[in-house]
Amino acid sequence: MASNTPLHFSRFSYFLCIIFFSFVLFFDTKDNFLKSLRIIQTSSVITIDLMTTNIFNFFSSWLDTKDDLKKTEAQLKSLEQAYEFLLARQFIFSDESNLLEGDNLVPAFIKNFDAYRYICCGVHEMLISENSYLYKPVLNSSGLIGQLVDSEGNYGKLILLSDSRHYLPVSFGSIYCNANGRGMPMDLYCTVEKNSFETNDILGLPVFTSGLGGIFPKGLMVGSVSRVTTSENSTEISISLLADPRTSPNIYIIKT
Repeated sequence: MASNTPLHFSRFSYFLCIIFFSFVLFFDTKDNFLKSLRIIQTSSVITIDLMTTNIFNFFSSWLDTKDDLKKTEAQLKSLEQAYEFLLARQFIFSDESNLLEGDNLVPAFIKNFDAYRYICCGVHEMLISENSYLYKPVLNSSGLIGQLVDSEGNYGKLILLSDSRHYLPVSFGSIYCNANGRGMPMDLYCTVEKNSFETNDILGLPVFTSGLGGIFPKGLMVGSVSRVTTSENSTEISISLLADPRTSPNIYIIKT
C-alpha cells in the first residue's frame, strides 16, 4: 500500500457527501429529477423477470417434450415388437405347419452379428439373448433363418441356414434333398440325380422343410427354387431364401 494513501475520510468529506445527497433528494422530490432512472430500473427488473420466466418455461417445455418423445419411442418399439411377433405366428400357421401353436414361440433378440462376415465369408452365425433351447429352429418376422446350436456364456449361438456348415432337409414338389448353405447371403443349394425332373417344372417352386432330421418341423417355408444347373451326372438346384436375418433384431425360437 502506498504511504500517501488516506486510511480514513475526514469529517469534512462526510459532510460534503451529506450535503450532496440532500440536494439530490430535494431536486428529485421537487422535479422528479431521478424519474427516468427509476423507470429504467423498473424496466430492467421487469425485463429480467420476463427473460428468466421465459427461459425457465422453455427448458421446462423442452424437458417435457424430451420425456414425451422417449415415451413415444418406447410405445412405438413395443408396437413394432408386437407386430413382428404376430407376423412370426402367422408364418408358423401357414402352409403345412399349422400343427404348431403360437405359444411355442420364445422371443429373443440379436446380441451380436458380424454383417461383414455374413457378406464375405462362409461362417454365418450370430449371438442371441436366449441359450436354453439348443438345436431348435429360429425365425424372424419374415421366416426361418437358422437354428440354435451352442451356448457362449449367457448367450446362444445361432447358425444361419446360409452357413457353409449347415444342412437342411427340404422338399419341393415330389423332390426331397439335403440343402446346404454356400456361405453366401440368402442362398442354399442341393444336388439331385440328373434327369429326375424337367427343369421348367420346378423353377419358382416353393421350398419347405421336409420334417426329416428331427430339428425343423415339416412344412415351414424356406424359399423358392431360383436356378437349376445340370452337369454330366447330377443337377444342382439353387434355392433363394425367404427370410433375411438382417431385417430385424427381434427373433423367435420354436421350442416344440
